[in-house]
Amino acid sequence: MNLLPPNTQNKAFNPTPLSNHLMKIKSYLLLPIVLLAFACQSNAKKKTITEESKKAVPEGVTFNKETLKRMGASGDNWCLTWTADGSQIVSMCDGNWLDQKNYASQIHNHLYRIKGGPENFEREDLPNYPEFSGKEGSWFGYGIVSVNGKVYSAASETPGPSWSGPFTGVKLLKSTDNGHSWSRVDREGNELALKAMDSMRNVVNEQEMFSLKEHGIPHQTQEAYPFSFFDFVQNGKDNSTAKDEYVYIYSPEGAKAHQLTLARVPHDKIGIRSEWQYFTKYDQNKEPQWSNKITDRGYVHTFPEKSSKDHYFGWYSWLPSVVWNDGLGLYIMVNGGTYGGYGMSNSDEDYYHSWMHTETGSLGFWYSENAYGPWTQFHYSEYWTVDDPNNRTYQPKLSPKWISEDGKKMILI
Repeated sequence: MNLLPPNTQNKAFNPTPLSNHLMKIKSYLLLPIVLLAFACQSNAKKKTITEESKKAVPEGVTFNKETLKRMGASGDNWCLTWTADGSQIVSMCDGNWLDQKNYASQIHNHLYRIKGGPENFEREDLPNYPEFSGKEGSWFGYGIVSVNGKVYSAASETPGPSWSGPFTGVKLLKSTDNGHSWSRVDREGNELALKAMDSMRNVVNEQEMFSLKEHGIPHQTQEAYPFSFFDFVQNGKDNSTAKDEYVYIYSPEGAKAHQLTLARVPHDKIGIRSEWQYFTKYDQNKEPQWSNKITDRGYVHTFPEKSSKDHYFGWYSWLPSVVWNDGLGLYIMVNGGTYGGYGMSNSDEDYYHSWMHTETGSLGFWYSENAYGPWTQFHYSEYWTVDDPNNRTYQPKLSPKWISEDGKKMILI
């Protein structure tokens, strides 16, 4: 069944010649929901893709806006993981997914559980997750991952009492009972149980934080910090399709957001900072090289720094969502940049400005055989909107669960 709307099949495709394989990616937003369609080529001639990797690699993408679905609730960012019980847990910022009419109830960072499929799913609160309402301290949630029956959530701290940037560091939270209760994990792996309103949830010091104002570099003169907000690579249900013993973590370089950094850590040592290794470079065989020193970090991928109109992206850009697509035997990345400030210049003032919606953001897709890349782009739009020129797109995400068996349908959030 062709899920593309009439007369739109060629509008968003990569201009390279297309094969007879059409990969359709169905994308639903948890607020808006949209259908994607990928144009694919047989990978029989692509020697870089292993035999286990499937029949096709994507060459372009079309968005089926007939599938647009809005849930009538507020919130943003929407990082997801697929947990051991088959549900998904989603991290939401600046909203309340269950009480959207009450502005006073909006939360800077919270988690919800999703049960069911993309067309008809249920939402549940996770009431024991530490309350990050913004009334005391300012936290925003990004990376979340389910591994070996444990769920990890990374909350990033702002430098002020409300939305502002760049982030100063991360508080790492852990649940061993599928989100029903939570603990703080310090950088040595020590855990401290936290209830929803526990005063310790907002404490910021080196003992409580997984990272804090470490190894920054300047944009122009103002510094920003690496891995102060990040997301985990998603490997199917509860990390069950991982190719090796590592969990991979992506983060934009704070002061140069278009430069993508990468770390890895053994799946059973996520909460021990000294076990983290940082990508430094690819060798001549495109194999990644690693270092235990974050100061040795290199860049696994470089995104655009600005648009063709000389609009520069700000610090709140290029946090990727990477999921394993079993039907294609590939990792798929969605990512985008947000244009900085009102002037959208390369100045510190615009780069670090809390406003990033003068123009809608960019949107791109990449694929790789491995969680660590290298990455091949197959779609990029400098200014992307869902269904209205007044849309302002930022922080796109993919569901790790809502993927068709053949890999040709995925959900974009």
